Amino acid sequence: MKKEREPALTIYPGQRPKVLLLGNGLNRVYGGASWAGLLARINRTDYTPEQVKSMPLPMQAVLLSQDHVDVSLKDLKRELTRCELHPWLDLHLKKLLAMPFDCILTPNFTYELECAADQDFLEVPSRARRYRRHTAGVARAERRFMLHTYYSLPAAQGTVPLFHIHGEANKPDSVILGHYYYGNLLFCYDAYLTKRAPDCKYRMGRDGQGLPVLSWLDYFILGDVYSLGFGYDTAEMDLWWLLCRKKRERASHGGLYFFEPGRRSAETKHALLRAYQADCITLGMQDLDNDGYRLFYEKAVKEIGRRVKEEG
Repeated sequence: MKKEREPALTIYPGQRPKVLLLGNGLNRVYGGASWAGLLARINRTDYTPEQVKSMPLPMQAVLLSQDHVDVSLKDLKRELTRCELHPWLDLHLKKLLAMPFDCILTPNFTYELECAADQDFLEVPSRARRYRRHTAGVARAERRFMLHTYYSLPAAQGTVPLFHIHGEANKPDSVILGHYYYGNLLFCYDAYLTKRAPDCKYRMGRDGQGLPVLSWLDYFILGDVYSLGFGYDTAEMDLWWLLCRKKRERASHGGLYFFEPGRRSAETKHALLRAYQADCITLGMQDLDNDGYRLFYEKAVKEIGRRVKEEG
């Protein structure tokens, strides 16, 4: 069935959209799926995830799956599309959904945010179809590289678009794992932005007319992006490239606010983020155990809420 477009996704002159980039960190506090756990499940070799951890993350998946990442994920579809939220996680996801974000981006394949917005999201198949939308940039929802396809979730101010920027479990062919897929995705970014904003400059609407949002890339480049629970690992080459592209944008645009506790092993990554004009926010916390991370996320959610409210 052809899905409804939502032309109301618009960025107005002088507006800096408020964008949440939400990774897997909050899920991990209470035993959610981990990268090592995923690798163990797709492993078709005699190696362990521990033995290959020195490799870039996408290459770990390629090696352990014997370059059959897509087939392995299809085998795991049933497991990845179950959702039982711990009460703490449910509470904090609901707090984030209650904030006046213009857009939410997640590299997660799973559906914790959707289940926090609607507990029956995965239990009733028609629910997902009810929420699925696409921008006017495509004629129908995408099966692969999901630059234009999103879920329109109930949130603070009516609805908020949620983009699974690296694909989603219900569409295993859309999941980005392995350098081949990262490279193709990066090519899509470059092709879109070259056409959308020639010479690294978005042309905003005049006389109060807004810029129709055709892709989540518009939100990332132009908005104030609050990154929480996403490690910004150096292997995430597409998002590092996109952060550099954001820095080069010549139209008025927002920044990236990266929330992560301080630790010695992350010092060089934080320095690189700052080189791309990101603001690294540790909340004065470092070298944390699991309980410390729980406290960090509680403080970070509160701080993001304060900042978003002040901007509004």
